[in-house]
Amino acid sequence: MHTTATLHVHPTCASNRRLIEQLQADTKRLVVIHGGKPKLVSRTKATAPSSDYPSGGDAA
Repeated sequence: MHTTATLHVHPTCASNRRLIEQLQADTKRLVVIHGGKPKLVSRTKATAPSSDYPSGGDAA
């Protein structure tokens, strides 16, 4: 079962590191802020290698 939810975060929270860390701890997900808008991202998706660099990005 896959569920989604919209994340509404007050701008004060989005700019406060302690509150972001608390939100991440409570949800077990990472908070990514892009363009001023926060988004919850699963930790496994955030740590997956990027397809832009199939060799890991450090290949010469």
